[in-house]
Amino acid sequence: MKGERMLMALLLAGVPAVIVGAVILPSARRTAALGRRLDAAHATAQDARPFTPLGREERAVLAGPWRSRIAWVPDDAARLAQVDRVVTQVHAAFAAKGVRVAGMKVATDPVRADFTLPSRADRAAFPAEAAQDGPERRVDGWVLDVEVAGPTGDLFKALAAVADVDSLLEPVGLTWEAGPDRPATQHLHLRVLQLRPGS
Repeated sequence: MKGERMLMALLLAGVPAVIVGAVILPSARRTAALGRRLDAAHATAQDARPFTPLGREERAVLAGPWRSRIAWVPDDAARLAQVDRVVTQVHAAFAAKGVRVAGMKVATDPVRADFTLPSRADRAAFPAEAAQDGPERRVDGWVLDVEVAGPTGDLFKALAAVADVDSLLEPVGLTWEAGPDRPATQHLHLRVLQLRPGS
């Protein structure tokens, strides 16, 4: 009987001690370590610069108003209409800046390089439009070579005038040509973006 009481006292005192030593103390150590890590992370986060949400104007720019400046060109007739429209707009924008155009040349072969658009823009940029009645659309382009008359400064005036054109144009090159039998010429090369049926 005395042995049973002793065993019972040992169990009553020993089991809680084992539980405290094997479960509660390690858990308390882990909780304290996690608390120190959270405090350190919080102190680091307080050093970060405050976040300023985008304003209405910035959100409007990122929403892509430039998309409306890319023409849908499903066939050759639409392509010729786009060429005529762009040539007219470029001529008017350059004339407004006082830039004389000596000539224009169009290369309607697709441009294979990406200059300022992100790669695979044809897949990501137009999901809502492409989902509406019609084939999948892809971004394509052609080149308008504008020969600018006058001094070199006029070439840079022409470059500034590109932003005033309604169609979306990418300046992709400036070239100067000269030869012994002809005067020097200067050219601004513009990539004109368009949406074409997917292939």
